[in-house]
Amino acid sequence: MNRFDVVVVGGGHNGLVTAAYLGRAGLRVAVIESRQRLGGPCGGYAFLPGRSLAFTNSPGSLNPAVVHELRLADHGLRFVRADPTVVQQFDGRCFLGWRDPARVDRQLDAFAPGEADRYRELISALERLGASLRVSLDEPPPALAELRERLTDPEEHKLFSAVFEGSLTGLLETRLVSDQAKALLALLALNAQLVPPSTPGSAVGLMMRPFALAAAGAPRSGDAAERVALRGSTGLPVGSMSAIVDALEDCCRTHDVTLRTGSPVVRILHGPAGVRGVVTATGEEFTADRVVSAVNPVHLFRDLLDDAAMGPGIRAEVAGTAMRGSAFKVVLEVDSLPAYAGLPADADPERVRACQFRVGSSLGGIEESISRALLGHASDQPLMWGLIPTLTSPGLTPGKTHLISVNAWHAPYRPHDGPWDAERTDRFGRRCVEELSRLMPGLADRVVDHRFMNPVEIESELGLMESNITHGDMLPGNLFGARPHPEVAGYRTPLPGFYVSGAGTWPGGYVTGTPGRNTAKAVLQDLHHEQRRQA
Repeated sequence: MNRFDVVVVGGGHNGLVTAAYLGRAGLRVAVIESRQRLGGPCGGYAFLPGRSLAFTNSPGSLNPAVVHELRLADHGLRFVRADPTVVQQFDGRCFLGWRDPARVDRQLDAFAPGEADRYRELISALERLGASLRVSLDEPPPALAELRERLTDPEEHKLFSAVFEGSLTGLLETRLVSDQAKALLALLALNAQLVPPSTPGSAVGLMMRPFALAAAGAPRSGDAAERVALRGSTGLPVGSMSAIVDALEDCCRTHDVTLRTGSPVVRILHGPAGVRGVVTATGEEFTADRVVSAVNPVHLFRDLLDDAAMGPGIRAEVAGTAMRGSAFKVVLEVDSLPAYAGLPADADPERVRACQFRVGSSLGGIEESISRALLGHASDQPLMWGLIPTLTSPGLTPGKTHLISVNAWHAPYRPHDGPWDAERTDRFGRRCVEELSRLMPGLADRVVDHRFMNPVEIESELGLMESNITHGDMLPGNLFGARPHPEVAGYRTPLPGFYVSGAGTWPGGYVTGTPGRNTAKAVLQDLHHEQRRQA
């Protein structure tokens, strides 16, 4: 009864995307998830009694192709198109990421005369570089050494060196003047990474949008969401980020995908001909000629595969990948929403509160926060991304209260002076609330309930190894032809019939669904070629 065409290990959003595509193609598919709920960090989680929402706060990152091709609107997925898309405070005044470039430019020039032109030229230069490199998010990329060979323009060679070999600090210091504009892009490039902006290659995060724009068929109109420098793109899902998982689950069931939760996979089965299936902690076997792993590659190679699967060398190298996670979760239930401090006079306060807010005011402060975390010290000025999901999803609480969902970064997984405990967790959580109060004065007085979740709890409850949301650093050497390893960087592996997916594969983490889509495409291509050989 447990015989399938494909077994997917891991029911996070990428595993569900892979399963939905394969089920839509007519294959018999099973998803085996260790937790009792699907979706991983993107799925619903009861942070407070009767208050369920997702850990993730990354509106707009979901690949529009996934939404369209899987017809997720037919499965209940709807979006609110926020405008502005982001608010970030500097010295008591708020910058707003309007979709209208002219409104953004006026704010940039208020930071420093001519800053808008410098900012736009940097964005345009990165887009031109992305087009010349011909890297697609929808295909495995070439090795890093091959990228430079694709360039012929000397200026693009210089920019390539600055982005891929220099540091984010170096790039921003030479291209921009104001601390504010530098911080806007630094927080965009680094947010979840425990990588200081002074690190070589740390600017590569700014290339993901140019790569997306360079893809065939990318929108080119001036108001296309993908062209907004600080985009909200796809939009805010109605029902919180977990609505994405709800729609994917419904899509999978429509295509007769078997969804098994509460069943940790403990071993990948294989033999002389290739992969044979998986076995769970209870000894139950699910057999298939094709298996897709959508879990963290370190967990996969360390715990689920043996040396015979692909050789001890590959296994040891992937299993030894440093996670260096630092995520900390803050969920606040408030009896009313405070006004934001420092909003411009022409801004509608309600529209601003509905978009994402970011906390991180200077490039130097970001460098210090990350550097301290690498030494095991929690930051005194934590960097944060957050949403108020009840403004676009009012059913998340039964009354008139609101939820504020915050992801704070650079809380070390292993503090230098002892493990995380209740007192340490509460202290850091309250420090986050203090920092948020600069944007939202009087916030602490409005809190009626709260949940602070430290990195160890996040690992235990949500399955994020060492609280790393991207399944490893996203630096050039970890991305191009090497994610998670050169021998398994194209979703396929040396073990016949076995594939890898998820945030630990190209193009990396965040809620895009692109790794899941790409892996499904690889499986279907291999099936097609196999059928042609047999014909």
